[in-house]
Amino acid sequence: MMVYIPAVTIFATVTILEIAGRLSDERRPARAIGLALAIPAIVLGLYDYGLLAFVLAAYWLVRWVRSLHAGWRWRGTDADEGFRAVVDEHALDRSGWPTSGPIGRLGRVGITVTWSASQLLVWLNPFQVLEFCRQIAGNAALAKREERSGDDGRGYRPRAVYTLPFRGEWMLINGGNTRQTSHSWDILGQRFALDFVQANEAIERHTDRGTRPEQYFCYGQEILAAADGTVVRAENRVGRAFLGWGICDFMARSFVGNHVLIEHATGEYALYAHLIRGSVTVAPGERVERSQVLGRCGHTGHSTEPHLHFHLQDSADLFGGMGLPVRFSGLFADGEPADDVLLTVGNRVRPRP
Repeated sequence: MMVYIPAVTIFATVTILEIAGRLSDERRPARAIGLALAIPAIVLGLYDYGLLAFVLAAYWLVRWVRSLHAGWRWRGTDADEGFRAVVDEHALDRSGWPTSGPIGRLGRVGITVTWSASQLLVWLNPFQVLEFCRQIAGNAALAKREERSGDDGRGYRPRAVYTLPFRGEWMLINGGNTRQTSHSWDILGQRFALDFVQANEAIERHTDRGTRPEQYFCYGQEILAAADGTVVRAENRVGRAFLGWGICDFMARSFVGNHVLIEHATGEYALYAHLIRGSVTVAPGERVERSQVLGRCGHTGHSTEPHLHFHLQDSADLFGGMGLPVRFSGLFADGEPADDVLLTVGNRVRPRP
C-alpha cells in the first residue's frame, strides 16, 4: 500500500501536468491553470514520498514561467533581417479547424488530453524509451550549439533545389518558420518540420467517422523524393497506429514510424516519416532521383492522423541533427506560382506541371 499510493500520486500528477503543459502552448488561461496545479503538486510530491513527482512538477513550473515570457524574448535572425520581437510574428488562427475522428467532437482540448495521457505509457516501451533518451541528449547538445552561435537557423539557404514530395493538392496543417507556426520549435531537430495532409474546403481530412485509414484523403498517396540524393536510413516494419481517438501509439517500434532519410546535398538530410508499413521502396545506400517513389503516406509511429512529416536537418543522426528551413520550387502556393518559397501553416500547395 505504501508503494501503491505514491505511484498513483506520481502518475496522476504527471498526467495532469502534462495535459496542462500541452494546453499552455495554446492558451494563456491554461498557463495559469498549470501554475496553480504545479505548486500543490510539488507539496504533494514531497508529502507522499514522491520525489519523481516533485522533480517533474518543478520542471513544468519552470517551463510555464519561461513560456510566460517567451513571446517577448528578442531573437537574432540572419544579417539581412537584424533583430525583431517574436511577439510580432502572428500565427494563423486555427481555432475553427476541425479535429479528425470521433475525438474531434471534443475539439483540440479532447485530443490534447487523450494524447498526453496515453503518451505516458511510452515509458513501458524500451524501443521508444531509447529513442526519447537519444532525442533528449541530442536536443541538449543542439541547444548548446545554438547558444554558442546565436543563430536560430531561420536565415539558412538550402544547397539543393527541393520540389514537393507528392502529387496533387495538399495542405500544410502544421509547420512554419517562426515559433508560433513551428511544428515544435524547441525540439531543434524538428524546428522547421512540416506536416502535410489533403483536406477539403472545410479543412476536413476524411470521410465518415475517420476511424479507418482508408477514409483519409491522403492515405496511400505516393510520397516522392524532393530532390536527387542517397538513402541513408529506411524503416519499413512499424505497424499502423491507433486512429480516430487521439491515442498515442505507445507500442510502436519507433515513434518516427516508417520513414526514409535521404542526403540530398552536403549537410542536408530530409526525413519523410509516418509511411505505410511495407510501402517503402528504397534501401540505405541506394541513389534516388527527384520524384522517385519512396513509399506511401500512412499513419505509423506518433501520428494523430494520416499525414506526411517532412523536415530537413544537417546530420545523418536522426536525433542529433539541427533542423533546417526548406524552400520549395516549381509549385503553386495558394493558387499562385512560386519558387524558392518558405511554406507556412494553412498553405495549400501543388506541383507546377
